Amino acid sequence: MKERLITSLVQALLAMLSPDLLVKFADMVLDFAEEYVDKTDNTLDNAIVEPLCATIRSAFNIPDDDE
Repeated sequence: MKERLITSLVQALLAMLSPDLLVKFADMVLDFAEEYVDKTDNTLDNAIVEPLCATIRSAFNIPDDDE
């Protein structure tokens, strides 16, 4: 029952998102991840997460307008 409810909720949310709004949301999530790993002292997450975020930005054409 919970799985069907969550699936229906996700489908409804996705139906409400316009392409522009989806890009803004993805940019916000990527910004959060990038800023979080910048604040940590762990160099391993910087070496993994930052290139991954850059790849996602490139693949989905999500500009990083914050810089």
